[in-house]
Amino acid sequence: MKKVSLLSMMFAAIFLCSNVFAQEFSFNFDDAQSGDKVAETYGEPWTTWSMNPGSAEDGVISNEQAGSGSNSLKLEYGNDQVVLFGGKETGSYSIEFDLYVPEGKNAYFNLLHNFNGTNSTWGAQIYFHLTNDGQNSTPAPGQGMIHAAANSAATFTCVYDEWMHIEVLVDTDNDQATFKINDEEIHTWVWSWDSFGEAQVGRKLDAMNFFPPEDAATSTYYVDNVTFTNVGGDTFPIMNVDVDEIAMDIEPDEYITTEFNITNEGTSIGDWVAWVDYGAGAGGSSQQVIHYDGDPQSGVGFTSNDPLIEVGAMFSASSYAGAVMGMDIVSMQYYAMVTENTQTIGFTGDLTFRIYEQGLYDSPGELLAEKVLPAAQIIEGDWNTVTFDTPIPLTGYDVWATVEYQQAPGGYPISMDGMTPVPYGDMYRINNGAWSSLNEGASSTYGNHNIRVTCQGSVVPGTWASMDKRAGSISAGQQETVTLSLNSIAMEIGTYNANVYIKTNDTDNPEIIIPVTMNINGVAVDENAANQYNIYPNPTMSVVKIEGDNINCVAIYNSVGQLVNVVRMDNASNEINMSQYGAGVYFFNIVNNEGNSSVQRVVVSE
Repeated sequence: MKKVSLLSMMFAAIFLCSNVFAQEFSFNFDDAQSGDKVAETYGEPWTTWSMNPGSAEDGVISNEQAGSGSNSLKLEYGNDQVVLFGGKETGSYSIEFDLYVPEGKNAYFNLLHNFNGTNSTWGAQIYFHLTNDGQNSTPAPGQGMIHAAANSAATFTCVYDEWMHIEVLVDTDNDQATFKINDEEIHTWVWSWDSFGEAQVGRKLDAMNFFPPEDAATSTYYVDNVTFTNVGGDTFPIMNVDVDEIAMDIEPDEYITTEFNITNEGTSIGDWVAWVDYGAGAGGSSQQVIHYDGDPQSGVGFTSNDPLIEVGAMFSASSYAGAVMGMDIVSMQYYAMVTENTQTIGFTGDLTFRIYEQGLYDSPGELLAEKVLPAAQIIEGDWNTVTFDTPIPLTGYDVWATVEYQQAPGGYPISMDGMTPVPYGDMYRINNGAWSSLNEGASSTYGNHNIRVTCQGSVVPGTWASMDKRAGSISAGQQETVTLSLNSIAMEIGTYNANVYIKTNDTDNPEIIIPVTMNINGVAVDENAANQYNIYPNPTMSVVKIEGDNINCVAIYNSVGQLVNVVRMDNASNEINMSQYGAGVYFFNIVNNEGNSSVQRVVVSE
């Protein structure tokens, strides 16, 4: 009979009451029969890659080897076993198991940020008795490799015919993970990155996958004593701001700033995204198209696997503010590029058009609208348009417009303009993975996606307020200071209203709204004040000179009121090179050493 001391019972009670170490599940497989399939026998958290327990993907319980007791889980080539963790986004967790690799064999497992079959997002990939360059594996007896926030992030030694104790600690609250073998720390990394370090994809811990990686002759291993433990107790963010509203008086043609703090008084990382929301316009039939691209030039495709592809362009609020702020998105266009060698479009099936809200990690946020264009209605070698069932108000958030399709064998479905890439005009992801730039790191310049968005309605003033930060993550007990800038450049005297919208991962406070009011008082800068400075040549193609006394700095605004640059001055005759900003109308807010300012118009020609 097993004896339990009073002292050990007291410790157990303490742990249970504090919930510091809470075991989510533990399996040693000794309560099953040798020959049973594991997911078919136990059900969740066990499943397979195709969510098909009992199939060939489902590993078999075996009495051939055991780390404890009499049984273990035997995994052979063709098995594809998944252990579900329940999508943990807060808390600290220990994943432990014992691993046995027979002489001459190899093994592999991975951790997943998101489990969705072939559309999963990998958080770490670990090879035993193999090395891997991200594409191909090479036999390496006694050596292993991990991809975690970087390709080939670390190597380690491993053994045959002995049980190795594997542990991965994932701290979602502090965005850190550590991989250990036999209690020896091998590698620590920032958990929110994907396995190759190509993009930050979020801190969720969703699943673990055991997959014999190579072939029937070499890929066999055994797993025992699988446990998943919450080692940090329940954690959560508590997000708030230190202001209820912001109301400021401002003179005409002036630029002022104020600050507010976003606080996290919880015990886990707080994520937030924010924008200045100007509200919807009065409606109407006027239409305007926003896009980054030129004419369709060529198609781009992937050389293997014919993946599911989603391409997109992100239009920041500053990019559309003067043109369509307050309008509704009503339709969207994408060019169906024809592949030269086949004379057919490079994708199969339908086109799925989507509009997303602003999100974290340079990725889309909430899905706002979706419309499918059936394959039978697609026009090859031409623009294809869908009209959304419900218009989407465009009120100040960074908006993502994307199109998804399945690449055809040998196809080149991604329609590009071949011009100079615009930031966020060339975004893509494959198999629902992480978003990245198509041109970044490429050997050729492909340009921008042929994606266009049609907006309808009336424009509202949407350039008078801006924030220096629009997204972030705040550690427990910390805060983030955000600077809100207001400007009255070229605006009429009156009162202007907007809201700062902040979306958080605090389930009790998921949306924070700060009303913002700007009152423009007084009269515009008089002509004499403006005339104390001489700007020439005006119009200019490049350099302008500013003559005048006592100049401190010049704030340069474009025609829609966006702050382009602030240039410090140190003498009475100063030069500013305007060629870097492009042709158009600009406003110079010239500020003297006493803080007084005057605004003058400058035209830059091509």
